[in-house]
Amino acid sequence: MNIAFLLSMTAQAQTRDSIDVCQFVVIYDHLIHTFDNDGNAVTDSAQIAVQVGQHMTKCAEFNLTMLNDFGEGSNKDYQLGEWYARLKQVPTIFLNHPEGEMRVFDKVIPQRYTISGSLPAIDWKLSENTLTIGGYLCHRAPGKYAGRTWTAWYTDEIPVSAGPWKLHGLPGIILQAADTKGIHAFIFAGLLNRQAPITYHEGSNRQSITLAKFISHRNKVLGNKRYAQNPRYYLPEGALDGAIEMWPGGPEPAPEDKMTVLATDMVVPKAAYVYQPLELE
Repeated sequence: MNIAFLLSMTAQAQTRDSIDVCQFVVIYDHLIHTFDNDGNAVTDSAQIAVQVGQHMTKCAEFNLTMLNDFGEGSNKDYQLGEWYARLKQVPTIFLNHPEGEMRVFDKVIPQRYTISGSLPAIDWKLSENTLTIGGYLCHRAPGKYAGRTWTAWYTDEIPVSAGPWKLHGLPGIILQAADTKGIHAFIFAGLLNRQAPITYHEGSNRQSITLAKFISHRNKVLGNKRYAQNPRYYLPEGALDGAIEMWPGGPEPAPEDKMTVLATDMVVPKAAYVYQPLELE
């Protein structure tokens, strides 16, 4: 699809590929506290963007969002950011699309998946505690989802039921959230007043799977102790046939600094930290 054509549309217009219209974008830093293969504590991170529509939200990696959804294809910073973010394997999440449901594009290399499920039901408990985040007065709300207990901070100054990842369902947008084990945290990094059609492109070569089956499969594969020692331990023979060793530009780096690219959206890691699943069940 021609991005320039998309951006020429008004905020109220939709194309045949769009499912809603983005009203604004919220940016979050996703921090993961984990360990390397030697047992040393490390903090991994990824940046995500949540497009808030009139009826649904789309959550994806930030640089990829800016390049593909907001016509920033020539921005060198976003290009480089997206290049390195490929190793993070950030899923694309559609909440309330279709209505009352969720669709997720994710992968466990070498397979891509379309994951279907009901809109996450989170039993939030509202409290009187307050915290100012990014200039917004936020209220505290603990809640449980997928085996973890979360503490969310939401602001009713932006009265939309949205948030990072799959967190939603409060009377204002969630600007910060962390699980009580101190492993995962979503930190507010900014808000962009950007409008564009929110698009849904499932693509080909995707296997349909339920959320429960995907969580079980992913956690079994990536949660294996061998993963941090060798993140390719589970790949079948021939899985990397056709892969290319690449780098973003400049002089050729050492082999360990090149990326193994199996497909445009599929980079095979050479090293990894201990996997910390967002969803335990």
